[in-house]
Amino acid sequence: MFELEEGFPEVGIYVICTVKDIFPYGAMVRLDEYDLEGMIPIREISSSWVKNIRNHVKENQKVVCKVTRVDAKKRHIDLSLRKVTNHQKKVAVQRYKVKKKGNKLLEYFGTQNSIPSDQLLDIYNRIMENYSTVYECFEEAVADGKHVFEGMVPPQHIDSLYEIVLSNIEMPLIEITGELSLSCPTGDGINVIRQTLSEARDAYSDDQVTVDMHLLGSPRYSVKVIAEDYKSAENTLDKVVKDVTDRMKRHDGEASFKRNR
Repeated sequence: MFELEEGFPEVGIYVICTVKDIFPYGAMVRLDEYDLEGMIPIREISSSWVKNIRNHVKENQKVVCKVTRVDAKKRHIDLSLRKVTNHQKKVAVQRYKVKKKGNKLLEYFGTQNSIPSDQLLDIYNRIMENYSTVYECFEEAVADGKHVFEGMVPPQHIDSLYEIVLSNIEMPLIEITGELSLSCPTGDGINVIRQTLSEARDAYSDDQVTVDMHLLGSPRYSVKVIAEDYKSAENTLDKVVKDVTDRMKRHDGEASFKRNR
């Protein structure tokens, strides 16, 4: 119901396509997210010389292409296969999958609540006025709560949609890391460092955040924080570093920290 985008894709974006027809001069494809077709000229099939185009593309094959030119009046779209890196391909495929999943969940919600198609479309349009995809809205609801749906979903249906979203979307955990350099001149300096790291780890680990620290090679120690969002992870990391630094100073020790990027 919500599979197709309106209008034309912007030049420079990456789109999922299905190969329809193959000619000696290029390949005709269907843009899966639009009610449109486009052409991949043979010069844009591969960076190397193309002796036989069928060695590179086949009918019904799914490909990721870069939009290089759009003529809206003629409904003509030029695409490139060779200008897509493996990383760009993975990002485009992942974006397409989560977008499709969000739309399917919204359709399921409509079916489960017997919501007429015109009303469900209105909910979809309201969501799209505030988010780039339905899935993005659902992710924010998982992170911040069902109040995210207010003003977009009728009040009597918010709880139902929220339950569906919670049952089907898991927020990916965020992991940030850094490196501590620790030294303590006292006779039991090694034990001081071990106890400092152990107590700091236990103090800031809970059901939402995990803190892990281990020796890389004296005096270097790895610090890893895993949380549900960047803000929580960053706040915890800052607290851990400050706590370790303060504890080391109380034992006449030194601590320095370097964040991994």
